[in-house]
Amino acid sequence: MAALLRIVNAFYAALFLAAAFYALVMAASAPRGIPAALAGLAIVLAVLCFANMRRREGAAMIAANAAAALLAIAAVFAADPVLHWVGGVSILPFAITLPALIAARGRF
Repeated sequence: MAALLRIVNAFYAALFLAAAFYALVMAASAPRGIPAALAGLAIVLAVLCFANMRRREGAAMIAANAAAALLAIAAVFAADPVLHWVGGVSILPFAITLPALIAARGRF
């Protein structure tokens, strides 16, 4: 299970970094600050995926994954189609890592 979590988080970290670079390129031609904000969000999510790969456990990691999962769920219900994509794509790594972190915290 730990190997699967690392593979999923590595894939999503690469996906979020690619989305961040694309959003930064698009930020130069967009009139609003949405692509820049999307790039910042993608970078934060990529850093969280990298942190999930390092097998860190604790309340801070559980809280970060729970916040990312809630953010993804909220983005699915947003009015902006870009946020629909971000929410739909980003929910998987945090939804499967969160129970693993909680289970690891329960055993001593």
